[in-house]
Formats: sequence, C-alpha cells, structure tokens
Amino acid sequence: MLVKYDGLRTIWFDNDFRSISYTQDAGHTIPFYNGDDVGYEMTDFTYPGELILKAGDTVVTLLDKIVKVLGNYEYFYDVEGRFIF
Repeated sequence: MLVKYDGLRTIWFDNDFRSISYTQDAGHTIPFYNGDDVGYEMTDFTYPGELILKAGDTVVTLLDKIVKVLGNYEYFYDVEGRFIF
C-alpha cells in the first residue's frame, strides 16, 4: 500500500532515501511535499470483494479472477513441479 506524506513542511531525503531533513543541504536533495507518495507499507494480500464461484468452477477460474482484478500477478508450476503464484 502506498504511503503519502501528510506533513505541512517539505521534507528532503538523501539520494539513497536513508535519512530525512526539513532543510535542503548537500546531503538532502530530493524534496517531498504534502500529498506526495513517500514509500510503501506492507499489507496482507486481500481481494477487494467476494470470491464466489459456481458449482463446477475450477481453481484456475478462481486464480484467473484474482489475477484479472489485482493485476501484475501470475501463476504457474516451475520445472520442479512447485506451484508459484
């Protein structure tokens, strides 16, 4: 999940995003303003809705539904027979 900066003052990150300052100086050159995306927060994998299938639907139907909604996901068996999602 994206994290937005909601402070009133501009914050400055250094080039490797390891430290923050409220003033621009030689080490802090990347500005972020109120409302800017400043990072990510890890969240549980959740589907936004209900995953309801019909009698006789397959697991592939379920997986296709997830991939279609969430995007950037794929599923397959690797060469050693392990299922990867």
